[in-house]
Amino acid sequence: MKSEGEEFMGLFNFFKGSGKGKSLSPDQAWNKPVAKEDKKFYQPDSYYTRASYEGTMMGKRVVTYPERKKTAISSDRGLYPSEILLLEYCNKGIYPNPENGYPGFWWFEYGIRNVGVMLKTLEDRGFIILGSHEDSVNSLKVNEIKELLKSKGLNTTGKKLELVERIIGNITPNDVQIYGLQAKYRLTNLGQQEIRDNAYVAYMHNHKKKTIENNSFGPNFNVWGINNKLGSGDKSNWKNIVDRLEKEMDDESRNRNIEFMKNLEKSDPEMHKILDGQDKQLEAIKVARENYEQDNNLERYIIFWEEIWNNGGLKFEGSKWHFELPDLYIKSKDYDSALRLLKRIKNTKPNYSEKSDKYSDRIKKLIEKEINKKNM
Repeated sequence: MKSEGEEFMGLFNFFKGSGKGKSLSPDQAWNKPVAKEDKKFYQPDSYYTRASYEGTMMGKRVVTYPERKKTAISSDRGLYPSEILLLEYCNKGIYPNPENGYPGFWWFEYGIRNVGVMLKTLEDRGFIILGSHEDSVNSLKVNEIKELLKSKGLNTTGKKLELVERIIGNITPNDVQIYGLQAKYRLTNLGQQEIRDNAYVAYMHNHKKKTIENNSFGPNFNVWGINNKLGSGDKSNWKNIVDRLEKEMDDESRNRNIEFMKNLEKSDPEMHKILDGQDKQLEAIKVARENYEQDNNLERYIIFWEEIWNNGGLKFEGSKWHFELPDLYIKSKDYDSALRLLKRIKNTKPNYSEKSDKYSDRIKKLIEKEINKKNM
């Protein structure tokens, strides 16, 4: 009969699973064929083309991990931005084998085809470690833990901490399979320090203004461009550098637009008038939105939008802004005004017809809810 310690180690090894076997270097791991049992966490093979947005102005060739190493600069601990970003996702507690699979950006933006094996190289280098079965039980919802306890004939009363402690001593490898208690990576102290020292990676990955590489419309404002700007060594000043580059990019874009509008005014005055009106209206909307976010004056913001609609409506397309005033009316519980405006949007903007109907249905449910509340 196995001792309690042997049982625990057996379960721990069960969790580790793919951790067995010969260690691979990142250069060997990035494109290693995905194991059959792991394919469900990836798109079909045909998805991973060597170029993205082919035939468009956004088209670009995928730069693979080994190719990227030739131009990118590694951190003091030898990691490249793609690997540092993997640490960020491990820090979220969702890797390996995320519920919704690995996003395509690992291939198209970072040149990594086999994410799972690349994670293993980070584990081998001491940046991450697989969590225990206790961590996995903790990730379950209370009702899931109670279901597991009930299946074992154990008491299901108590707070979550009590339920977790109760189940820990009774979990088996079979339970792990049935309830999908997949061990997840967590960062070691080394991994934590790595993402702190290279915080620019996650920031640029999520930046709403990031550009494609080698684009003809401006600078390389993306993780790879910033990586080269920062170079090696201390990166504590990264945010100031990024902010400066963002301002330079915005200034350059603004100057190009001014020059374009000057030329357009001479060549096509009528089109210039239309575009100039769009620019001015959009700028006014952005300022009003910023003011609202600062002072939270809903009434004043609604008046601003009512003036826009009373003077012909929006001069440009954009679902977000067309439904800004309906959202504000809903927030203020002015449902009648919201329904009137939605009817106008539907009649004048056929491409927003379906969204208008969904908004109207939602408002009718809110009205019904208000009536039921009053009648209670």
